[in-house]
Amino acid sequence: MIPGKIMKFLEEDATVAAGGTRSKHLIPHIHRVSGWSVGPDRQTISCSIPEEFTHDLLSSLADNGQFALTVEQIGTHETYQFKGEYVGSRPPDEADLVVFERCRERFGKVVSSFYPYSEEQSRAYVMNPGIVISFKVREIFIQTPGPRAGHRLVPPEEE
Repeated sequence: MIPGKIMKFLEEDATVAAGGTRSKHLIPHIHRVSGWSVGPDRQTISCSIPEEFTHDLLSSLADNGQFALTVEQIGTHETYQFKGEYVGSRPPDEADLVVFERCRERFGKVVSSFYPYSEEQSRAYVMNPGIVISFKVREIFIQTPGPRAGHRLVPPEEE
């Protein structure tokens, strides 16, 4: 189950995300993510991926069923990586578009506060979703730069 602190981070603070897959030949593929939400079970994450970043996505998921999502808050660099098993894909629905807009608004607000771009210009960087993939989280790692980067949070590492 995704802990409450990380749930809050995903819902309110995170501003940018990327997904990762690998082929049966272990070739990695990066997929830009334009929105994310946690399912009611607090174990499943759905990711909106722009059509332009779906090359090798479904074939890699069919090869090994593994998906990794890395989510960061621009500014603080607080970052988490979620690894898990692919459970399905579908076209984006109305609820996904609401999540996408919320993520895009947050991105625009944050980026425009750091760089000389308007919120509108910054929002334009976040591309419309073409597909939504869902995966069940198996592990969560802290990726915030610092001495704990790379340590597994869920399930907890034995120290």
